[in-house]
Amino acid sequence: MNGIVIRLAGVRQPETKLFSQPEITIGTLPDCDLWIATDDDRLPQSTHLLTISLQGGVYRLTMIDPQAQITRHGETVAAGDPIHDGDTFYFGETGIRLRVFALSERMELAESLQLGTAVLSHARQADVAVRDSSGQQVSPTPRTDVAIVFVKQLIRELVSEIPRRLLYAALGIAALVIGVIVYINTLSFLEGRRNNRAIKDIERKISEVGSDMNRLRSDVQSANERSAFVLNALSMAPSIVANYGPSVCLVYGTYSFVDPRAGREARFREPTESNNPIGPGGTVNLSTDGNGPVYEVEFIGTGFLVARGMVLTNRHVVQPWIDDPIASIIRTQGLQPRLKELYNYFPKARQPFALRSLEVDAARDLALCVFDQGETELPVLPLDDTGEGAVSGQLVVLLGYPGGIEGLLARSSEGDRLGLIARRGASLKIILNELSTHEQISPQSTQGHLGDITSTRIVYDAQTGEGGSGGPVFGANGKVIGVNQAILPGTPSNFGIPIRYGITLLRKHVPETTAAASPGGAVMAPANQ
Repeated sequence: MNGIVIRLAGVRQPETKLFSQPEITIGTLPDCDLWIATDDDRLPQSTHLLTISLQGGVYRLTMIDPQAQITRHGETVAAGDPIHDGDTFYFGETGIRLRVFALSERMELAESLQLGTAVLSHARQADVAVRDSSGQQVSPTPRTDVAIVFVKQLIRELVSEIPRRLLYAALGIAALVIGVIVYINTLSFLEGRRNNRAIKDIERKISEVGSDMNRLRSDVQSANERSAFVLNALSMAPSIVANYGPSVCLVYGTYSFVDPRAGREARFREPTESNNPIGPGGTVNLSTDGNGPVYEVEFIGTGFLVARGMVLTNRHVVQPWIDDPIASIIRTQGLQPRLKELYNYFPKARQPFALRSLEVDAARDLALCVFDQGETELPVLPLDDTGEGAVSGQLVVLLGYPGGIEGLLARSSEGDRLGLIARRGASLKIILNELSTHEQISPQSTQGHLGDITSTRIVYDAQTGEGGSGGPVFGANGKVIGVNQAILPGTPSNFGIPIRYGITLLRKHVPETTAAASPGGAVMAPANQ
């Protein structure tokens, strides 16, 4: 044995103690290892009643007080007797008893312990030699069910020591606690059902409120979109004018007619105040031998900056005689038009720039012109090379000079004075130079919506007119989506050329341009003729 457990019972305060020392003293003397605290006069007081000693690996009774009348299972014990697992020692008729349980690494205890009145079917089994794989004898391992039986029986003994009234009180309290728990759980269950119904009602109401909120959110979103559309419409034109207006120029030019054989310019046959080249009956009042002044035609249009020193406009702006009916009649006399001057006026530049045509696309009514920009800094207009800016129903903004010289004079602080000069017969060039010097040249913006969009044209209702040809058409994305080209008299519809054709023309001379366009399309009647 390597220790024993001794259970003291039959006293007011039963206790269980584990001992592993070689000698254990038990008695009514307080300094004993196990003190029996009792005032029973049948048991000697303040003395050692029993001594247990470990001898040869076995605990034995080494001292017994005869007055204690100690017996084991009804039999008298003597000094030197060994102690077995499960022994119970009684102290006379006092009811005080000791129960001993052995702890051992060498022997396997019986299938269950003999505790109190519980008797094992076998008190103990003999040592069984167990050998490992090498043939060496090893000590068996104590069975775990022994400890379980020990604990169970120990609990039974503890319960048996409890007074009946305390046990009944504990059972009553336990029953009361169980009843309270059941009552609380029942109330919780019923309350839970009520709460579930309430939660479902709340969820239903939340769902209804959520549906209402979704409808309200949709209405608010629609209102926000409409507001954003209106705000965008209100701010789009001023923003475009402020950012790109300085790069939208007024194109001015003059041309005359010459006799290709003689190389001389056509003049009025006789001086006239009307300066009408077509006389009564449809005759041409021009001749290279005339006595009047040389017949010259002034024209204006719009263009915009697409690269440094490059302006994109309509072909009929820089070659206005092509579709002019009076020019067609004059050409029947063998006279050919010849361009004499071509200038462009930018709003921030006080002097015009000499302009020349670089390449003309007659099929698309486009012309790419160049000028010496010098040190003048002007923003290049952004071109929509994706086609995403041309969406039917969206906003468009036109920049240009659709009112011609009259529109400029009407908006100019110098209008009255220059208008008087114009009535005295001064040329448009003189008036434009005056306006440019006073920085009174600025494009006019009109706004509308896109209608039909085809591969060759875009249709919109933004107003335009004479002088507006060649101006940029801005889409809702703030980029140029087309070149203003023509009007349809009697209707609000105006027409433009998709900007991809202008990008194709530009790429021939500026290869790094990041857009390409496909060919094909038709030409409308010019807007300023």
